[in-house]
Amino acid sequence: MEVKRTPAPANFPFAPAESAISAGMDTEAVFAALNVFGLFVFAISGALTALRNDLDILSVMMTAFITGVGGGTIRDVLLGEFPVWWIRDADAVAICIAGAVAAMAAQPVFASRLKALIWADALGLAVFSILGAQAALASGAPTFIAIFMGGVSATFGGLIRDVLLNEPSLFMKQDVYVTAALAGGGVYVALLEIGVSEAAAAPVAAVVAFLIRAAAILFNISVPKVGRPRRNEL
Repeated sequence: MEVKRTPAPANFPFAPAESAISAGMDTEAVFAALNVFGLFVFAISGALTALRNDLDILSVMMTAFITGVGGGTIRDVLLGEFPVWWIRDADAVAICIAGAVAAMAAQPVFASRLKALIWADALGLAVFSILGAQAALASGAPTFIAIFMGGVSATFGGLIRDVLLNEPSLFMKQDVYVTAALAGGGVYVALLEIGVSEAAAAPVAAVVAFLIRAAAILFNISVPKVGRPRRNEL
């Protein structure tokens, strides 16, 4: 994926070229690792959802792939980035297939496939909230849009998964889901604003997003409702 470069500090204009290259390589390595991990766990969540619906092996792999790349695809379309990211990344399909195979192989280990997919989804959400925000910043989007795109990247793959398989969507539930993704993107952007490097800010923000989502899962934390109850409305 494309990584937005951090400019050299204004008070240190003569930094050695080797240091700048090393910093860039470190940043690319961090985002590459996050991308592989996020794709893998999102693919696992998609595969487990398909397995719970007793689909055949090819359908399981396709669901894993759609879940893995869906959010980032919608993000790129909204940002006008063509071709979308996974067309330029030949490894994306292989990583999603690996996630599907891992999910199929690990079925006997899981006491509950539903719980396993919820936690896999939480991990993917945390990572892709950062990757989405970073991709938006790299395309020149303003800060607010970058945070929003983090939310899109983190949640729309799971939304597509649940709609395709007619599952109750995590996106539409009252618990903290989209909020965790937006928080992750917000923390990432805020850390960049105060001068933290992308390589350091990304994992920190991803951990924050995951802890928020994990707390919601463990303690059943929900977002307050604002609508009034239906009575005799049509």
